[in-house]
Amino acid sequence: MQVKDIMSAPVYAITPAEPVSHARNLMLRHKISRLLVVLHDEPVGMLTKSDIGRRLNQAEPQWRRRPIDQIPVQLVMTKSLISIYPDATLSQVCELMLENSVGGLAVRGEELYGVITKWDLIGHFSQTTTEICASEIMSDFVAFVHKRHSLGHVLQLMEAEEVDRVVVLEYSGKAVGMITNSNLTFACMPSGSSMRGKILEFPILAEDIMSMPLVTIAEDGLAVDAAGMMVAEEITSIVVLDEKGDVAGILNQDSMLQAIMKMGE
Repeated sequence: MQVKDIMSAPVYAITPAEPVSHARNLMLRHKISRLLVVLHDEPVGMLTKSDIGRRLNQAEPQWRRRPIDQIPVQLVMTKSLISIYPDATLSQVCELMLENSVGGLAVRGEELYGVITKWDLIGHFSQTTTEICASEIMSDFVAFVHKRHSLGHVLQLMEAEEVDRVVVLEYSGKAVGMITNSNLTFACMPSGSSMRGKILEFPILAEDIMSMPLVTIAEDGLAVDAAGMMVAEEITSIVVLDEKGDVAGILNQDSMLQAIMKMGE
């Protein structure tokens, strides 16, 4: 199996001068997490949900003062576009994504053929018959917040722990939901106002924006089943539970890429 066999084409694109609000609306409308940024028919960068959330949450005054319909894509996009050849193997593309901490690559030779994303890889993996268990590829580090914690606390914790998702607990300590960058970017940042302004205006709590119900899998569950859940539910992570029903770890998109690399060993 090669990159060209599972890549996404045609590619959704936007120009550097267009406003972030337009990019946000395109992502919502087409249910995608990234856009190729093109200038004069040449790809010059990539814009993702994470880019929008991360850059607009920065504390500099210029971000707080400017609504997203006045911020051009070029100020938010990732400019170092990484590409791969269409004949590359899936293990090679997984390794390149993990090494560079990116969720998508441009597929090109002499011309642009498409884009390959983690979602393309996970969708393919979900159709395989490998018997890799969730416990073999899960991350055992999980950041937790309480459902009554403020959104400000959630943001501070995610920044301090350098994570892009947290599991939300109720009073009993049971995991009931999850907050990811997508929740932060798209649930709390309406068009025409900055996220910082929204946080200062309203006392938003973790339970107000968390995704629920929480999707889980047992430690001895199969990774391919978890990948199938991700595709069916359109989620980027699944909580792994131990025999007692407590949180043992988390499976995310990178976990699935590691599983694909294990298949290639």
